[in-house]
Amino acid sequence: MSLLDDVSIVVTPNGYKAGELYAIKPTFALGSELVTNSIFNSDNTSDWENGFYDLFTFVSSEGGFYNLQRVTANARTNINLSSVLTVGKRYKVTVVARGSGNIKTGLTTSGYTTQPSAVFTLTSSFASYSTIVTVTSGLVYGVLWNDDGNSDIDYQSYSVKEYTSADMDVTRATAATRVDEDGLVNYAEIIGSELVNCSSFDCADPAAVWNEGTGWSFSGGKAIYDGTGGTSPLAQSDVIEVGKQYKITVEVLSNEGSGSNTIYLGGTILSVGNLSVGTHTFFGATNNTSVILTIYGRSGEVFEIGSLSIKEVTRDNVPRIDYTGGGCPHILAEPQRTNLVTYSEDFSDSSWTSGNISVAISTVLSPDGTTYSYKLTNDAVSGNHFLRDVVTVTSGVPYTLSVFIKKGTRDIVSIGDGYNQNILANFDLTNGTVTNVSATSSSIESYNNGWFKCIATITPSTTNLGLMIFSGIVYAGKDESGDFYVWGGQAEQGSYATSYIPTSGSTVTRNQDIFTRDGIGSLINSEEGVLFVEMAALADDGTDRRITLTDGTTGNAVNIGLSRFTSNINAEIHSGGSLQTSGWGGTGVTQTNNNKFALSWGSGTMKFYINGSPTSSQTGVTSPIGLNNLKFSSGDDTLNFFGKVKQLQVYNTALTDEQLLQLTGESGTDFYESYAEMASALTYTIQ
Repeated sequence: MSLLDDVSIVVTPNGYKAGELYAIKPTFALGSELVTNSIFNSDNTSDWENGFYDLFTFVSSEGGFYNLQRVTANARTNINLSSVLTVGKRYKVTVVARGSGNIKTGLTTSGYTTQPSAVFTLTSSFASYSTIVTVTSGLVYGVLWNDDGNSDIDYQSYSVKEYTSADMDVTRATAATRVDEDGLVNYAEIIGSELVNCSSFDCADPAAVWNEGTGWSFSGGKAIYDGTGGTSPLAQSDVIEVGKQYKITVEVLSNEGSGSNTIYLGGTILSVGNLSVGTHTFFGATNNTSVILTIYGRSGEVFEIGSLSIKEVTRDNVPRIDYTGGGCPHILAEPQRTNLVTYSEDFSDSSWTSGNISVAISTVLSPDGTTYSYKLTNDAVSGNHFLRDVVTVTSGVPYTLSVFIKKGTRDIVSIGDGYNQNILANFDLTNGTVTNVSATSSSIESYNNGWFKCIATITPSTTNLGLMIFSGIVYAGKDESGDFYVWGGQAEQGSYATSYIPTSGSTVTRNQDIFTRDGIGSLINSEEGVLFVEMAALADDGTDRRITLTDGTTGNAVNIGLSRFTSNINAEIHSGGSLQTSGWGGTGVTQTNNNKFALSWGSGTMKFYINGSPTSSQTGVTSPIGLNNLKFSSGDDTLNFFGKVKQLQVYNTALTDEQLLQLTGESGTDFYESYAEMASALTYTIQ
């Protein structure tokens, strides 16, 4: 029998949408209807406690239905569902309605006196509107609320069904980068469908959908500018919305000039410069009421485009499936960090100060695979050769400096403190090694196409700190000549480096990743079970970090945690506010390695296994009560887990010693050789 026969929750680096990471198991399901007479008719007025006659009335409708219709401003009514709903479970509330205003619906604990949080704007035809709610109290009401006092609204039905899914909510509210399956550093994002009509200029009549200025024409799937119209635009209206983010891709077939082919998104300039032959990608948004996409040809310069595409891109709250290091991916969870370097990719900006070194855009692709890096070349003079950017910091706390560097003709490059101009670490770009000089810590990470991320941490004693890229030291027999490539400079407060945060004119903050799933009491057996996690820490950084099954508090919880004490692992069970376990779950563990942990409880016994070995066992353990949440933190949302999760599983039975060995051993869940194979073996539905 496979262990998967007993597992109730499986979360891996898998499918996602903005704000949600899909679980592989359980299969999404809706329960039976829990509202008596959920379709309104003239016989069910007594089902709703407030009564329809005070604020609503029934009117007959097409199809033989009856509609609950507002007759008083701000009409609302409710039904007591306490006897059919269970605390800790999730429910899908669906209302079928029509009207000209807004409604609020959902579940509350105070009847019609409390406004539900879900707001929907109605249309003139009947449509379905749904929200997912977790029950937190034993007293529960279903509510219909007319949110616009003078709007005519008809309600046709109100439905509540149990919603079973372990998909995790993901909150970050900012964009964030990761390493993709091709080893490239790019944003975790969701790209929408094509918004431009006739984007490849191959439709029957491109001129009917494109607004072409003087000198523009269409032929053979190309938009052609002959240079006769001065500075002349090609544009298309009503393809974008104010405030949304977009990906714009331009395929340039020929460009005989050297002038700027400016691209506008509404009133926002995305690009100024000569667009060379090839494909160019830009990202941007507009807050201008103009919703026109525009590209300019230049006077006297022939310019041909094979396509001009625009697609909506979503980056906020998108889970990061990260492939750093290659092999199977992991779920990446990081703390909030700010890149203090304001021009992280444009090393020609005046914020960077150079000394005896030339800075020029290159034709070498950067680690994101789409933009070009900068080439730094030592001048043929004696003295220090460097490029630096000085930023304001808080003295006495650690900061980590990092930059992507690729070897040219020079193979030794250093990172220094650009304010004090002292070397922190030397990096060998031929061998991929680092020699620490004065940094608190330093490291080098290998990326695709010969790129290395060079990292050094320092605790400044002043309020100024600089990222300095230094290549003028005679080191290990190397002279002062040569060149190399740079991209992605970053200075962040913290004792270790996190994922790259792009900037282009100001500092940028990436919020922390928050992973939670509440309302899954039906998927967790509080009396007995197993929590299994395969994970690695971002750093052994002296902080406590937890992954927890909980009732939403710290009083009832099962957690596996990385300890603030180096090399130690926590394995804890809390019941009724009392800690049931003592001592460490394991010691001597390298937290930053990929480790497999399994915590089993039930029948008064706790067992903890690490990487195929039992490390802790205790008796006299009282099981927790009311577990209904899964969090990458402690039960009270502190002790956040920051690290890499390759898989997480929850079992509703306490496994045997043999099964725990199998689960955490070298082959892991040995019934499948890869997460993709495991995912394909388990059927799941995306909602």
